[in-house]
Amino acid sequence: MWRVPLDVTDAASIDAAFSAIDERLGGAGLDGLVDNAGIGVAGPLEVLPIERLRATFETNVIGQVAVTQAALPLLRRARDGARIVLVGSIGGRLAAQFGGAYHASKFALEAIADVWRQELEPDAIAVALVEPAAVATPIWDKAIAGIDDLLARDVPGIDRYRERLAAFRDSLRSADEHGMQPAKVAEIVAQALLEDKPDTRHVVGGAGRIATALRPLIPDRLADRLAERTA
Repeated sequence: MWRVPLDVTDAASIDAAFSAIDERLGGAGLDGLVDNAGIGVAGPLEVLPIERLRATFETNVIGQVAVTQAALPLLRRARDGARIVLVGSIGGRLAAQFGGAYHASKFALEAIADVWRQELEPDAIAVALVEPAAVATPIWDKAIAGIDDLLARDVPGIDRYRERLAAFRDSLRSADEHGMQPAKVAEIVAQALLEDKPDTRHVVGGAGRIATALRPLIPDRLADRLAERTA
């Protein structure tokens, strides 16, 4: 399998990667692109270090846009049209306390998918968004480590959140243990790439489908109470 290193937060890395891909294609077009880079940063927005918020957006939003911009000239060369699949999350439709940075980045990706779907349709480039529920990946361990770091610091204001934040950390461990396998998401990504007429959105996981269907029907304050039970 041919591979090329790529850091979505580094412009030089992106340029080098797509130069290598272009050379490998030998003038042919690129049929598909999957934007899957993402990090999970957790913590109360009041005390979350701003550099962590910036890092989340650099990877989860700006990095996705930068990579897609670099890929578009190659995607336009595809003979029968091309596909872009953005990997978002049901966290881009449903937000809960202590996940503000992550949720904000995934909500932004929802808008980016909508806009690119409209802007690229005349070029025969289809855009789909895959929205998984909890998936068993190392993203949870990194989010938990970030919470442990916050709790260990003498951060002004952290004490008012300490008990709830510890409970939220435990909920992340549970989500990791009971999350779906990555292969399930990979199947849906492949479907979005290969179907003749792909859906614009693919919610992955039964719980995610139920939650996204019910959320518009539930008043905000009731949704807040339900979210609190997970933190």
